[in-house]
Amino acid sequence: MPNAKFEKKAVFELLADGIEAQIRQEGWKGLLPSGRDLANQHKVSLPTVQKAIALLIERKVLVSRGGKRRLEVAAGVSGSHRAAGNHEVLVLSSRPLSGFDASISLGLQQLGEHLKLKGDGFRFVDLSRLQGTELRKAAHAEVVKSKPSHCILMAPDTYLFAGVSRHRVKIASMYGNLRSKRITRLGIQYGALVDVAVKHLISLGHRRFFIPFLGRKVKLTKSLANIARVAKERGVVIDVRFTSRELTTESMGALLDSALAKGATAVLFPQWTDFMPAISYFARRDMEFPRDVSVVSLIGTMHSSQFSPPIACCLSLPECVVKQADLWIRSDVLDLAIFDAVFAGTWQSGASTGPTPKG
Repeated sequence: MPNAKFEKKAVFELLADGIEAQIRQEGWKGLLPSGRDLANQHKVSLPTVQKAIALLIERKVLVSRGGKRRLEVAAGVSGSHRAAGNHEVLVLSSRPLSGFDASISLGLQQLGEHLKLKGDGFRFVDLSRLQGTELRKAAHAEVVKSKPSHCILMAPDTYLFAGVSRHRVKIASMYGNLRSKRITRLGIQYGALVDVAVKHLISLGHRRFFIPFLGRKVKLTKSLANIARVAKERGVVIDVRFTSRELTTESMGALLDSALAKGATAVLFPQWTDFMPAISYFARRDMEFPRDVSVVSLIGTMHSSQFSPPIACCLSLPECVVKQADLWIRSDVLDLAIFDAVFAGTWQSGASTGPTPKG
């Protein structure tokens, strides 16, 4: 008996198979990305994409709604509609997930699981391989594909934001410094962190604090306002130095010299990495902490408690990412009480002590 003849598929047929599989696996719905976006994504010519789209229309995977580019995923296509829920969340990142602190990456994974359990949709897309115009186009294509109700931008730049902002979608960012009234900023809220630390240190007798923000190019207006509010409500002095100067041992040392000369007895470093350049500064001046000055890392890691002596800090936990993002998704607000509750529960007092008596 002769063997059945094997027919080799054309490139456009293979592309149609690939796009259909992607639609069914990833749950595309609504308008299809443009032909040019698909051509760039799959590294094929535009005529090849057009032939593949015609084949998908013939297969009733795609339907035409009339007008230019009015192609949509057909109703009833497996995976074209998410489970019944109120929200569809798309996370677009200009950095790979592994490039973020473990608490952030785990928090995003737990957020996805949390939303799916509630019947909502969730997708994380790594766009770190792209820059500039290509990043903008890819972000636009992902929004067109997913039709999200909410979009979280991780470490966004103007191109990533531009690809999303043209759509009717609610936007939040983490590790982003973009200025737009449309963006809700998730992530670290220094006002809440400072309040937790200051309340503890006041009980030890501290009244004058110093916070060095180095290497910051965009001012944290809201956080600085909240820190000033904490100082007023607690009746203490919190000297904040905010500068774009590079974070080095020398630049940090110059700021610490000035702060300690003014009588600061506790230094609140924004993050663990901000504290590291200060270690050699203390060693060169034969200063010890907490004997000569109490040290806090507002956002610490597990290394903070293992350091000798242990550093006071609030630990960043995945729970904070999940809670604040879920609240924003469901109510469009950012409740600082969540930060207070989460970080107060993660406070590690370390080896902080009261001010060293003068004389």
